[in-house]
Amino acid sequence: MSARRHIRPTLEGRVIQAPGMMRHGPFPAGHHTSEPLSRSDLLEHRFAAQAADIEQLAGDNNRLVTSHMALREDLAAAQQEVQRLKAHIRSIQTESDIQIRVLLDKIAKMEKDIRAGENVKKDLKQAHVEAQNLVKERQELATQIQQASHELQKIHTDVKSIPDLHAELENSRHELKRLRATFEYEKGLNIEKVEQMRAMEQNLIGMAREMENLRVDVLNAETRARGNFVLYLNVVVASFEICFDYFFNTILVLICVILAPNQYMGGYSNPDGYGRPFVHMGVGPAGEGIIPYNSSNSVVSNVGFGGAAMSTTGGVAQWVGPFDPSHARG
Repeated sequence: MSARRHIRPTLEGRVIQAPGMMRHGPFPAGHHTSEPLSRSDLLEHRFAAQAADIEQLAGDNNRLVTSHMALREDLAAAQQEVQRLKAHIRSIQTESDIQIRVLLDKIAKMEKDIRAGENVKKDLKQAHVEAQNLVKERQELATQIQQASHELQKIHTDVKSIPDLHAELENSRHELKRLRATFEYEKGLNIEKVEQMRAMEQNLIGMAREMENLRVDVLNAETRARGNFVLYLNVVVASFEICFDYFFNTILVLICVILAPNQYMGGYSNPDGYGRPFVHMGVGPAGEGIIPYNSSNSVVSNVGFGGAAMSTTGGVAQWVGPFDPSHARG
């Protein structure tokens, strides 16, 4: 019975060493300098140490179970022996008292050993829980390492694409320079067109004044002359007015097309018999730079430059407002 109750110490014949620490060389752990290890190596050593501890605790548990069973058998045998001793106590009171005391001491020791075994079981369960927690932490660390590796690969890819981005930026700069040069060139062309249109405006104003002078001369001639000569002059003046109307309308259409081709190309929808845009004009008193015109087919409108407005009926093009050089530049 004493041999069965003998339990070999758990740490007998082993060097006590903290988890995660390693020994290098034949010297003890306190007489050498350990090399610095990474976190993953420390965790692996810690897992290995804990696995060894778990195996040792499992062996101790098996031994404790065996000892417990043996103790139970001893307890059963002791109980039987107590019963026999109780029967024998009636005959030999003194000897039985001594034996009972010895047996009670043995029972107390056995109960203490049983309680110690229960404490060992509790420690073993706690060790199992800690091992499971360590496994979970290891899985979380592995997941974090994978995420960090993916982010590192993404950063490497972004770094490799930097030269392409620089090349694209350089191409954009060259394209901007080219567009700026084109803009400056077209701006110069638009300024030249504006100057030409201003010169045409001055010419048209001069022609309108000459037309007004001719009309005054015709009126004066009508007061002096009578008969067929006056009729002939009226026919000549009417023919001249028709020719001037056609010339002026042609110049006006060209100016509108140059200023805003998308707005004025489809506006002339009242051609005459020759397929030309027909606008009747009449010269009369007007302000500076304004040429009014009227006919039986259109309402009277003011046409001029620098503040003119043109309006006709029958789908003829309309031009409202003065000329703005900024529209030509845009």
